[in-house]
Amino acid sequence: MLVKLDRDVKKGEFRTVLDPSKYAIEQTVVKRLGIYKIRILNDQLTAQMAVEELRNNPWVEKAQLDHKVTPRQTFPDDNEFSGQWDKHNTGQNGGTPDADIDAPEAWDITTGGVNALGDTIVVAVVDGGMMLNHTDLVPNLWINHNEIPGNGIDDDNNGYVDDINGWDAYSSDGSIPGSGHGTHVAGIIGAKGNNGSMVAGVNWNVKLMAIAGSSGTTSTVLEAYGYALDQRAFYDSTNGALGAFVVATNSSFGIDNADCNSGSYALWNDMYDAMGEYGILSAAATMNSNSNVDNTGDVPTGCASDYMIAVTNTTRNDVKNSGAAYGATMIDLGAPGTSILSTYTGGGTQTLTGTSMASPQVAGAVGFMHAAMSAGFANYFKNNRADGGVLIKQMILDGTDPLPSLDGITVSGGRLNIYNSAVIVQEYLASDSLDPNPVSNLQADTSQWYQATLTWNDPTTLFGGDSITDFIIEINRDGLFHTSIPSGLESFTDYGLLSGVPYYYSF
Repeated sequence: MLVKLDRDVKKGEFRTVLDPSKYAIEQTVVKRLGIYKIRILNDQLTAQMAVEELRNNPWVEKAQLDHKVTPRQTFPDDNEFSGQWDKHNTGQNGGTPDADIDAPEAWDITTGGVNALGDTIVVAVVDGGMMLNHTDLVPNLWINHNEIPGNGIDDDNNGYVDDINGWDAYSSDGSIPGSGHGTHVAGIIGAKGNNGSMVAGVNWNVKLMAIAGSSGTTSTVLEAYGYALDQRAFYDSTNGALGAFVVATNSSFGIDNADCNSGSYALWNDMYDAMGEYGILSAAATMNSNSNVDNTGDVPTGCASDYMIAVTNTTRNDVKNSGAAYGATMIDLGAPGTSILSTYTGGGTQTLTGTSMASPQVAGAVGFMHAAMSAGFANYFKNNRADGGVLIKQMILDGTDPLPSLDGITVSGGRLNIYNSAVIVQEYLASDSLDPNPVSNLQADTSQWYQATLTWNDPTTLFGGDSITDFIIEINRDGLFHTSIPSGLESFTDYGLLSGVPYYYSF
């Protein structure tokens, strides 16, 4: 249940008048308004009885039940959205209702674009190219605004000449060739949503970096990846003034039955690790054959990098496509990849099938997670890029919907669900910006058996970053409120302790 305290009542004061046999303060919900979540401890006390009792408490302004809230759904007005079963499966064309990634539920949280710190989210589409003038992609194309097109000069000093929308690793220049495959992949990640036209990507708003270089030789692929890595490194080194905040790459290509972890393909793993150190996750499509990658090998989905997310193909009936590879150790999850409607060359749309269509769902999900994440996590990620990337990968796996057809043959045993994962990342390190940061350097001196002297360093800022100088620290002992200490003292001695009895303190 929830209570709102009278304006002048502090949590510590309220705790002293609560009957500990009936109630416990479980959570601070909105500190500014004095709203707290209360747990009922007495089985003989019904929820409604508790509400009535606390409403009569003179220190309580209001009390109510903690009602269940169901997620709303946000649908785009794109005129072909009804054909996107992967985003919202109503059973159309013989599908199974809800065998989808729960996109409308997720879009009620965010539709992509920027993170909580204001960084514009970029997903690199490493493919054969992209139709840059496709009307459903143009609003979401990444543009290097610091480069002057066609002047043959590296205007922004990023090491690349005339790289306006990305890079062509085939010819080592900024000209991006058209590609139906790459255009389709790009649309899955980030076709402009809610614009009344065609389809919606996982992200209605995102920046798509076009990088051509998905075939030919390993050197071509590495140059393509290198461009994405360089732009992210440039962004970080200039504090966002130049480069691009690349958070994911998509790779719908590879080398069948190759051992990525042998010396013959060592540079692939090195590249994924190098991008991962900058927080870039690499989503990749596994083979289009009913093969066990754990046994046969595959490049890149057999690569052992922690920053690789290997994806297989699921159908509108929530089963693994019979022509898609698997692997209990190497393939992380499934995602819709069968009969997927997306943008295509010629300016329209096309339905395609393959693991190539599954992995961009996950690459798009990585970008979406950055838009949904809490400010606390965004701050953490900024300072811990590699670890933050691994956490995002795990949240994607933790958010999957379990499928019997993937159980035991993929790491997660499930199919991508961006709503579930968005909720996880939204709640991780979330905090009221008015809450103080925790005390630091907490120590206890118990050299005298009958007393404990606690010392610490006061916080200097609120969670949101504002300075803090005048506050009260509440000290709990054995889970219950014990005393309050004003800021600046940074110590407290607790007397009258019993010998041999453990005491637990928290702030």
